[in-house]
Amino acid sequence: MNVGLIPISAKPYHAGHHALVEVAAHENGTVYLYVSVSDRKRKGEFPILGKDMKRVWTEEIEKILPDNVKVIYGGSPVRHVYEFLEDFEASYITSPSHGKTCTVYSDPQDTTLNYSMENRVAYFPEAYSAGAIRFAAEEEPERFTRGKGTPNISGTAMRKALQEGDSETFAQGLPTGLNAENVFGILCPDQTALRNYIQAIISG
Repeated sequence: MNVGLIPISAKPYHAGHHALVEVAAHENGTVYLYVSVSDRKRKGEFPILGKDMKRVWTEEIEKILPDNVKVIYGGSPVRHVYEFLEDFEASYITSPSHGKTCTVYSDPQDTTLNYSMENRVAYFPEAYSAGAIRFAAEEEPERFTRGKGTPNISGTAMRKALQEGDSETFAQGLPTGLNAENVFGILCPDQTALRNYIQAIISG
């Protein structure tokens, strides 16, 4: 059975991430989706807390994931991928004819940044050289490039929409099937409370 591996921070999860997940789910028997639940705080950017994103995942995102996708929360997503591939390397050395393959899914830039040739040789040389470990974005870069093969949506733009209280723009970047109002309310409770207060005044 072929396995897909996807490491993401996803703060927040948007339609671009979901497109990647759907491709991996279609191409593999099982997909392991490694998700960071640490806080994301950057100077000048809207902060997203890990506990809030975990709630979004459990209340909304898990419901729209393909059945063969298994979500693993916590720790470093990229480190988890390396650990899986190291175990796969060990099993490949023992049984090189098992016919299984592992494919890592991320955009071309992240693939280059996170999986150097030096590390491939150091951590899983046999399986990689035999083609049993693959990197989807290297084989088809345009297919996994934002605005070409995947929706032209960025985490930066989504966080900007949260910061500006722009729930409409934020909703446009979410995957189909999510309750955009609930997601926005979880990640941006102050803005939601203010809008509700203003609406109550207008309504009399």
